[in-house]
Amino acid sequence: MVESIVLMFENIVLVVFFSHLLVATFLCSLRTGNRLSHKLFAAYLLVAVIDLSNIIFNDFYQAYPNLDMLRYNISLFIGPTLYLYVKAAIYNDFKLKIKHLLDSTPYVIACLVMIPNFFSVDNDSKQLWYDNFTDVPELTFIHFMTFVQLGLYLLVIYKHLKRYRKVVVENYSDAERLNKRWLTQLIFLFTLIYIIGLGRMFFRFSIYHDYDYERLVQLIMIISMLLSICWILWQALHRPELFTGVNSTIEVLDEVAARQEHSNAPKISTVETEKYEAIVSRLRDYMPQSKPFLDPFLNIENLAKQLNLPSSELSYAINRIIGQHFFDFVNSYRINSAAEMLIANEQQQKTVLEILYEVGFNSKSSFNTAFKKHLLMTPTQYRKLHS
Repeated sequence: MVESIVLMFENIVLVVFFSHLLVATFLCSLRTGNRLSHKLFAAYLLVAVIDLSNIIFNDFYQAYPNLDMLRYNISLFIGPTLYLYVKAAIYNDFKLKIKHLLDSTPYVIACLVMIPNFFSVDNDSKQLWYDNFTDVPELTFIHFMTFVQLGLYLLVIYKHLKRYRKVVVENYSDAERLNKRWLTQLIFLFTLIYIIGLGRMFFRFSIYHDYDYERLVQLIMIISMLLSICWILWQALHRPELFTGVNSTIEVLDEVAARQEHSNAPKISTVETEKYEAIVSRLRDYMPQSKPFLDPFLNIENLAKQLNLPSSELSYAINRIIGQHFFDFVNSYRINSAAEMLIANEQQQKTVLEILYEVGFNSKSSFNTAFKKHLLMTPTQYRKLHS
């Protein structure tokens, strides 16, 4: 029974190893889309491949223990590569800089920690380390540092995803740009694997150390990695352009308000309030007359140019005076226009799909979601109700 479990574990690791390697090679070969984000995600997959390689090439690493220790510490690059990938995916102006080399600092620290009692000793002494793996302070320190570091990176990643959503709803009207669901799900999967890894660490280093339980949790973690890469492949096959980035210099209103509060800037005056109310009045006249919302890629900057206004003032008027995000504000006009077309006698021959493209939407799913949000029913139900 035990031998069959071990064999199954090794086979799954082999599948995970080569699937990660295959996807990483594919991403590096792509010449379209966000090539930097592709390469950074490939880097993450390669780090995972190297981290798993000791299970497949155990005999090789036993012959070269120094190389094995360098491999053991490679997991300290999982957090940085994942973090840099997310930034490259959500910010279309992201570039790698010299300062990003600082993300390798934990790896350097781990290697330095191992110099006195591992890299500087003979192979027999190194073997003693392997025989007493859980009792070696240096290895315990590296293990805990790895999980603390990865946990912090995951928190920062979730913070960036939250900020991305705010930037989109305040400045863009195309729902495809808002579609961060796949990336959020991806990070959720990594978080799940991280939590499973914490369970493995518990059974390895706590007073409840149990090798069988540790092996079982490791098996669950490897299976989770296999399911994750299968899910990634499924997403890539069905949606080649998974993500549309935004400019990282765009501020969300909460950040602007926080900066003004920190600088003790005076609150908005009565004169300025009247100015923004005038902008709102002008905007409400312009939207139904010129119908800029018919442009599926309308954003706050383009609309501001049409009105000959600073984009910051227009954004403040919509988000603060009207009390809607730009995304919802524009979609409300699209939905109202679609609702009129759905029940108009001369439009009865048009399908829902034709109408949604005419009013500025570029996907059926985003149209149905927005329509139900604004009118509490689907487009088909609305048309039947008013027929």
